[in-house]
Amino acid sequence: MNRVATVSRTNSSAMDKAFPIILRSIWLIIMSGLSFVMLYPFIFTVLAGLNTQAEFGHMGALFPVPEVPQFGNLLFMFTPRGIRPLVNTIVRTGWYTVIVCLMAILMGYVMARYEFKAKRFFAITILATQVIPGVLTLIPTFVMMAHIPFVGGNDWMGMGGRGLINSRLAIHLPLGWGFLLWVFLFMQAMKALPRDFEEAAELDGCGFLRTIFRVVVPLQLPIIAVIAVNVALGVWNDWLIPFLYITDVQRSTLPAYLGVLVSALQQFGDRDYPRIFAMSAVAIVPPFLIFLFLQKYIMQGIASAGIKG
Repeated sequence: MNRVATVSRTNSSAMDKAFPIILRSIWLIIMSGLSFVMLYPFIFTVLAGLNTQAEFGHMGALFPVPEVPQFGNLLFMFTPRGIRPLVNTIVRTGWYTVIVCLMAILMGYVMARYEFKAKRFFAITILATQVIPGVLTLIPTFVMMAHIPFVGGNDWMGMGGRGLINSRLAIHLPLGWGFLLWVFLFMQAMKALPRDFEEAAELDGCGFLRTIFRVVVPLQLPIIAVIAVNVALGVWNDWLIPFLYITDVQRSTLPAYLGVLVSALQQFGDRDYPRIFAMSAVAIVPPFLIFLFLQKYIMQGIASAGIKG
């Protein structure tokens, strides 16, 4: 009996050890399948970009593996025709990221630390603007940009010219109120930060701006990283604003350039889909790298913004 009980306990112990391994294996298989489903569009984009136009036109495979990879499609982004939209996108993304982060830091700090009469009104306004669809402001904003006085041939009444339409300045102006969301996020993060650091900085003789950039900013780097990453990704992938205001593709951005090429392919001309896929693959790389190297700060920033002091 003792031997039977010992064997039974041994078998039970072996099953207890094997059961978590089986569950983990099933979990890994399921997650691997989901990961493949999510990565498949990117894999297809890269492979399709390496095809010739003739190969892609007669291909219906799940994986369009080319016979001879055409790396020239990927290098088209670095030719005189392709480099200008890419540079415009990089400059626009960097400028927007810097200016929105500065506005979020300064306005969020004031809203979190100072008391003034209109503070409640501004807080309600910040929240109210987030429920208004941005598409509703496209026509009023376009009219405003087209009738700015003394710009683009306009007179003092904003008539007679084109304003900022088809001007590079149009895609670099911080239009809309989407940045107010990041003001609110930074304001919430500031509520979790004790005032002791700022009071110590004031005793050491730091002024308003020096306190913010020498004390507050280093302590709030995670939430600033969240704001920067989200703004950078949003601006990099934004095709609507450049597509709406810029008609010359050499003055436009990469996503808008791709939009113009895709719309042209549907109408006329040589349908060079591999080149479109190659350009899309190149456009995906910078946002992927941004998220890959800053994901740790993103998680820390979201956690800090959700804690109120």
